[in-house]
Amino acid sequence: MKILFVSDLHKTLESLEEMESVDWLLSIIDAVKPDYLISAGDMGEAITAYDLQRITSRTKAIIVYGNHENFLVIKDYCVRDGQVIELGNLKVSGINGLVEEDEERKGRRREYAFDVRLLARLSKRLEGVDVLVSHQPPYLPEVYPGMRYSPGLEAFTRFLYEVRPKLHLSGHMTGGCYTYYEFPWGGRYLRVDSSSKHRCYAVIEEDRVTVYERSAEIFAFEWG
Repeated sequence: MKILFVSDLHKTLESLEEMESVDWLLSIIDAVKPDYLISAGDMGEAITAYDLQRITSRTKAIIVYGNHENFLVIKDYCVRDGQVIELGNLKVSGINGLVEEDEERKGRRREYAFDVRLLARLSKRLEGVDVLVSHQPPYLPEVYPGMRYSPGLEAFTRFLYEVRPKLHLSGHMTGGCYTYYEFPWGGRYLRVDSSSKHRCYAVIEEDRVTVYERSAEIFAFEWG
């Protein structure tokens, strides 16, 4: 089983390289030949239904949405919150958007908001899942010094500690090609930046994860 992991592709119309983000991803899919693609959100406001059709015609895809999306099309291609998908011996699940509490919204309807109250319903169902995919990162101020605290972020981090995935894949944060962290229970955390700035991605095979930047291997670790 080979899985290609990307996040924050950020297709926009602001530069030629960003406009060609989907073509870049398709070239990586053709080179890696994954059994599955996992995307942790922010494919970009300029992503189209045709783009997504081209991607999903190349490989099976597990997609969650982030906060920078073309929401008119992306939600039709995303997994349901808490949906468990079996990939061979692996159980994979996803959480869409960014977690917020009612007081954080302040009356504003955000297309990407995930109601924090749903986490309690999902924690037991997802306990022991192998891979959890979310755009939302955990609260890790020691890893992300500029990360701002919020009650929703704290609630999501508690949820992670209850579910205890072996591998948590996320996006959203900036600061280099990738971020790696080891949780106290032995699980691993990985964020990659697949935007035109870094073109970072990871390949998951068996118990090994290899991170690439512009197709050059830069980091690897064992998990599972």
